[in-house]
Amino acid sequence: MDTPRFIDTLARMLAPAMLAEQPPLLLQTAPRLHAAVASLALGGAERIVLDWAARSARKHIVRIAVLRDTAPEWPVPAGIELVRLHGRDIETGLAQFGAQAAAEKSAGGTPVVCCHLLSAAQRRALRSGGALTVPVLHNAASGWLEPASALCDEHLAIAVSSAAAAEYCAAGGRVPCTVVRHFPRKPRASAGARETWRARWAIPADAWLIGMVGAVKPQKAYTRALRILRELIDHGDAPGRPYLVIVGGPTGRDGTLAWNAVLAQALRLGVSGHLRLPGFVADGSQCLPAFDVFLNTSRYEGLSIATLEALAAGLPVVASRVGGQGEAGAPGLTLLAFDAPDDAWANALAAGALSAPRPPAWVAFPSERLWTLAHLAQPFAPRSGAAGRVLFITANLNAGGAQRSLVNLALELSGRLDFEIAVTGDSSSAVFSKRLTSAGIHHFRSAATRDCLDHAEALVAHITASAPSCVCFWNLDAKIKLLLVKWLGHGALKFVDVSPGDYLFEEMTATRGFQGCIAYTDAEYFHRIDRLVHKYRAAPHPLLGGKTGVIPNGVPVPDAIRTEFRSFGTNDCERPARIALCGRIAPSKFVLEAIEAMGLLWRKIPDAELHVLSTAEARDRDYALQVAAAAGTCGRIVFHGAAFDAPAALAQYDALVVLGRHQGCPNAVLEGLAAGVPVIANDSGGTRELVLDGSTGILLDAAEPAAIAAALRRVLENPALARRLSLRGRQHVSENFSMDRMRDSYLRLFC
Repeated sequence: MDTPRFIDTLARMLAPAMLAEQPPLLLQTAPRLHAAVASLALGGAERIVLDWAARSARKHIVRIAVLRDTAPEWPVPAGIELVRLHGRDIETGLAQFGAQAAAEKSAGGTPVVCCHLLSAAQRRALRSGGALTVPVLHNAASGWLEPASALCDEHLAIAVSSAAAAEYCAAGGRVPCTVVRHFPRKPRASAGARETWRARWAIPADAWLIGMVGAVKPQKAYTRALRILRELIDHGDAPGRPYLVIVGGPTGRDGTLAWNAVLAQALRLGVSGHLRLPGFVADGSQCLPAFDVFLNTSRYEGLSIATLEALAAGLPVVASRVGGQGEAGAPGLTLLAFDAPDDAWANALAAGALSAPRPPAWVAFPSERLWTLAHLAQPFAPRSGAAGRVLFITANLNAGGAQRSLVNLALELSGRLDFEIAVTGDSSSAVFSKRLTSAGIHHFRSAATRDCLDHAEALVAHITASAPSCVCFWNLDAKIKLLLVKWLGHGALKFVDVSPGDYLFEEMTATRGFQGCIAYTDAEYFHRIDRLVHKYRAAPHPLLGGKTGVIPNGVPVPDAIRTEFRSFGTNDCERPARIALCGRIAPSKFVLEAIEAMGLLWRKIPDAELHVLSTAEARDRDYALQVAAAAGTCGRIVFHGAAFDAPAALAQYDALVVLGRHQGCPNAVLEGLAAGVPVIANDSGGTRELVLDGSTGILLDAAEPAAIAAALRRVLENPALARRLSLRGRQHVSENFSMDRMRDSYLRLFC
């Protein structure tokens, strides 16, 4: 192979985004975030608050109001502003704290205060200072501080599990309630932690240790755990002598009663010698390496942080099937009915000892970012007016058809609609961005990274500040769509999803793991959005009812089109046939198949040329290497890069090949038809509505090399057919896929 030519070919194909000028970055300051918590007692709710604060303090100034002092307490991470009210004149202190939060709004910040374990009166005090309060339901209904009706003055509530949210709705709660499952990270164990803790607790070397972590109070049902311990001692098939350690001390109004009940039960059952009650440990997760199995016998739970930490540490866990237990699935989790027989619990613990569960999939998910989104998602009134304001959000401004169609539409809407465009990823070319700038169309990149949560945070803050009436998703990452609708879908904001077709549902299905982490499903998403716009007549979807509409792409129809057609099957043709191939250089665009088809075509039309008008993205570099190798040193395959001046640039070619999988309303096909070039395309998505086989182009059943080559010969060797396809194709676009028609359809949608 000619190495210099190979490198040149590859360079023309690859268009690395890091070398392209990107849209201007959205300028935002990290706002102060405010929360209020009853205390910093060693409980799961308090742990959630401090976990969020510690991780958010790297980017934001975090201020937390703590109503009462307790001992012991969680240690306060560095970098957090703590406002302690010391249990004195709490409502006055909260009103002042609320006023400080409210002052952030005038500076472009957020007045939201997430309220953890606060009463309705305390939240009213915060609101009297001007704050927006968001109460958090940390427990199942049996553990709530107040009835669901006490939340009636709020604009939003958060529950830590779907089960808690369902109980809230069943109890008559009328305020929208969303779910945030807080996932702890894998606990960091110090060297020798297992031996150290066991020695401290005087655990024998042959002991099989069952661990429990949590404050001693009636709902934890520790007396039940002692019965299970007795069962294991008497009949269980344990791998060693069973011992039970309960890390926690009495707390709450009935904590002392529960503690005394545990002591009495241990004496009554004769298990005191197998029981250790070390009391509170500043961070109970540090004890997990000492355990062989983890036990949770709670009567009710929201979503136990202690259970999740044990799973994150790789311990087998046996827990009661109550509340949100099990919503965060993990390989090592066994759930039993709370009232299951003691021997069933004992057998489950013994069986767990034989397992070595993998860490759960959610262990690395940054769930604290969801709490940050809760702080940023303040309610707002969308702008009024004939059409309000529209925010288009797209993945990038690459050379692809989706981006080209958006830019075409934006240029047509300019001056007719108040709108702006947000871009959430790297763009491999600056051409479209420069066109938007020249037309005075405001567009920006929402974050400098590829992290969907970075973009979601920036967009939530921007949307609440700019107050558009409609957000239109245009070829956008499904994860960002889910996050935005989850947090902004409780008000009057209109959501439109412009999708190429059925591929939208495949993309959503591919995010099922992410949906579980953010506690928001594709069914909820489709229920909330106001309109799904397909680019072609796709099959109706049961989740969408009558929300689906069709607006095909439009393209400008140039004045200059191809009018000269020759027969390239003869030997006396004065120039070679020139074939254009459009579509991103990626496996889904069948470029290798097109090159193989040229090899077959050269047997009959040996001087035909293939001109590839496209680029490859960095993610498809390996495929680009294969394409470059397949093209070899042959001068009859030429790589030009993207054709940003289509359709005018296409008029010089004798045929256009457009291949693809999951096609919507492919712009490349429309541009070829508008230029009067005979188009050959495979039947995918909406292509069949553009390429009417034998009338406006040649439609292939599949993108197979032999079929592609045969279709090319059919067009190149028959000038009469080529001329007929050219005329009818251009007429088809003019009548059905004009820019005027596309523009007016979207104006009607937004107005």
